Amino acid sequence: MQRNPLARALVTVFLVVLAGCSGQTSGDSAPGDAPGLGSGPVQARVAVELRPVLSVAEPEPGVSTAPKPDVLVGPDGAVYTLAPSIGDFTRLENVVAEDMRENGGGWVVTIRLPSDSARVFADWTSAHVDERLAIVVGDKLISAPTIMSPITGGTVQIAGDFTEQEAKRLAEDITGE
Repeated sequence: MQRNPLARALVTVFLVVLAGCSGQTSGDSAPGDAPGLGSGPVQARVAVELRPVLSVAEPEPGVSTAPKPDVLVGPDGAVYTLAPSIGDFTRLENVVAEDMRENGGGWVVTIRLPSDSARVFADWTSAHVDERLAIVVGDKLISAPTIMSPITGGTVQIAGDFTEQEAKRLAEDITGE
């Protein structure tokens, strides 16, 4: 039985904005062109939300941490309380699985936002440096990195310990392709 890459992502994925590391985001640079899924505008099949983190708490022993709409358990086991999404991120310019091993990385899923969403993302990250922003795919909190600098290029990467097949599957889960 093959494991769902979203489940694996809960353990290992970090939201990176092109070259970010250690679960933190940094400024933009364009990724290399790579063949893959989503070669044009797509409508996300599952909800892709970018949600401000209001608080983070350690789980209380013996207390259920069942997910609630605004309270999710992160890949680190912490309990995150989230604000509503900062914008509509269901329409995407491109979603592609890319091999970044030549750049010292691994397989990633790169999401290019359309100009209207990219402006929302740029405005929000410019006003919220040093704050955390959660990426939620479906109903799973994938990562909640700290915004280290304004992110103005409209490109987001989900990186982790993905195999090629897992990265492609996550891109397919997002796009429905």
